[in-house]
Amino acid sequence: MRPPKVSRIEDPIADDRWEYITRKGKRRISRLTVGRPAPHPPMRCWYCPVRIEGQTPVIDIVFGSGPVDALMNAMQAVRNFYEMNFEVLSLAKVPRQKTARKATTKRGRARPEIG
Repeated sequence: MRPPKVSRIEDPIADDRWEYITRKGKRRISRLTVGRPAPHPPMRCWYCPVRIEGQTPVIDIVFGSGPVDALMNAMQAVRNFYEMNFEVLSLAKVPRQKTARKATTKRGRARPEIG
């Protein structure tokens, strides 16, 4: 049986850019994407697509006996990449949390809170 052909990760569950220093001392930035686990009935197992820009020329297919196992194995591949480089820094931005604004009356006074 052959692994499924995946040319694009349609449903990513994790997507990040990492800045790091390689073992040869070069500073790089790579995009990492992990797709949602999917069943592969011909092999009676599950797989997760993983793409590490600059590390893998194509999307890697990581297998597991179930969806959680496939995801754990995919994240282990990401962990291995993390551990073979230095000063790894995520470039993902944390979204700002919206603060609740107090409702005001027409005269500019704060409305009393109910409840």
